Amino acid sequence: MRRRVFVSASVLVAVGAPVVAACSRSSKKAEGTAASGSMSGARGGKTPADPAQWQKLDGRVMGQRVAVEISPLVRFEGKGMLLAIKETRAAGDAAVKDVKDTTSYSEADEKNSFSPGPYTGTSNSKRGLLLLDPEKMTVLGSLGTKRAEGAGGTDSGLQPGDSETSYVVFSPAEGDRITVFVPQCGVATVGIIDKDQAAKAGFDQKVLTEAERATPDPSRAAATGDTGPVPIERYSRSFDGSTSTLKSNQKVTVTLNSDVTFASDSADLAAAAEAQLQTVAGQISQYPDGGTLTIVGHTDDVQDDAYNQALSEKRANAVKTRLEQLTSLDKWNPSVAGKGESEPLIADTTPEARAANRRVEITLTPTGGVKTSQPPSSSSSSATSTPSAQNMVGKGPDGLTLATSTGAQVTLTLDHVTRAGGLLLGELLITGGPGGDGTALSAWVGDPTKVWSNARGEGDNALDIWYAADGLALVGEGERIYPADYQPPASGAHWPITSLNLTYGLKKDATAKVCIAWPDIGGDTVTVDHQGKNGTNYAYRLTDIPVKDN
Repeated sequence: MRRRVFVSASVLVAVGAPVVAACSRSSKKAEGTAASGSMSGARGGKTPADPAQWQKLDGRVMGQRVAVEISPLVRFEGKGMLLAIKETRAAGDAAVKDVKDTTSYSEADEKNSFSPGPYTGTSNSKRGLLLLDPEKMTVLGSLGTKRAEGAGGTDSGLQPGDSETSYVVFSPAEGDRITVFVPQCGVATVGIIDKDQAAKAGFDQKVLTEAERATPDPSRAAATGDTGPVPIERYSRSFDGSTSTLKSNQKVTVTLNSDVTFASDSADLAAAAEAQLQTVAGQISQYPDGGTLTIVGHTDDVQDDAYNQALSEKRANAVKTRLEQLTSLDKWNPSVAGKGESEPLIADTTPEARAANRRVEITLTPTGGVKTSQPPSSSSSSATSTPSAQNMVGKGPDGLTLATSTGAQVTLTLDHVTRAGGLLLGELLITGGPGGDGTALSAWVGDPTKVWSNARGEGDNALDIWYAADGLALVGEGERIYPADYQPPASGAHWPITSLNLTYGLKKDATAKVCIAWPDIGGDTVTVDHQGKNGTNYAYRLTDIPVKDN
């Protein structure tokens, strides 16, 4: 989302909550916990007993131990909201050079200074800190961040035991609570309070006045694209790559790879199309009240425009005819169209781009909206059986130790995931082992199939999510379900709701916490699959991960 820098704010003054009174660079020592004793922890969507209560997370940020304290959101009537976040580096935290596995070290590394902001999203130059509404399946990104006075500069970093406080501004949100997603730290649900309740939460009036003055009113925000919460979406691909499915809270779009659906230059359905269309028929059958159904054919640019237009129309009609045979469309309002080569998915002439552009897109807009969670159904799944793991397999709670060809090792542990609304929230722990070679952590959790794009093939945000944990897919019925994502108004592509900036490796015994939000696929356990690069490198599967209700 488009970002604005929050203008100068005074250091908070003690009014009820000790955490707010702390100086931005505190010399008070803390052993992995925050200074305040007035808070209780929160996970997933649990409602805080007191809406003015601060919540605490135990962060493992690129090997460093960082306790995070999160204030309630203060709502400015008719405008935006203010969130305060205090980050405290553990007093006994290991030196950066003893944690960071890299071929070079910065001046800050040499001085044992660590800046958590770029990894937790509290730095104004990085995204990732989000507000989630798992019930409505919406997400809200920040408008800007400002560190409290005395922080010593954006890149000054924290010594062990030091703290810093950041203030984050958001567009307005409805309700009385919301879930804060802090990459590499976890999630916590906080209350949303009015300005007249802020004193109880420890906010100084000067801070509130300056924050309210800096917060844009909705009309100004809308003019720059910041229109408030946006939908959380679900993207998946069949195991063989022939079908992808996109779900928002309004519609379902299934994209069929025409090279599987049809023979070359033909509108006759191939044998392999049956599994694809069974997937679509299963989606349709889940909405007995019907709605709007659109079927649109697309081609590549090899032939002339007229030929491609006619072929795209014929292919769309062939799909409609077969769907009518597989399931009832009586409650649906279907329409068929062809776009020829006019709307390429990838604007390129490479064989790979042309293959992606040859497709049929089927969009369902159910009358009552899209279900956020549903149990697997054989009628809605591809006939393709679950493929074997490319490399090693282990139970998520037990941990799985992996090694590269050069001998570098990591241990991956996913104890459980938490069900919250339409989401599954997980915290994967990555612990460095012997033989480090400087490999970035993203190699173990990123999507190796993408080339300058996200999992959907959108290339607008390639650099921003290059080191993201976007390759950890849930194994569903016939498909891999990628981390839930959203499209910031200022971006041409979707961002995964997961940890970003996993830019370097960890030395032995150092741990990072990777946070992920997946769409809820139902069931009591889940399996996480990571496809390898070049066949098997960095490939693994974590099984038998319990799903817990929050």
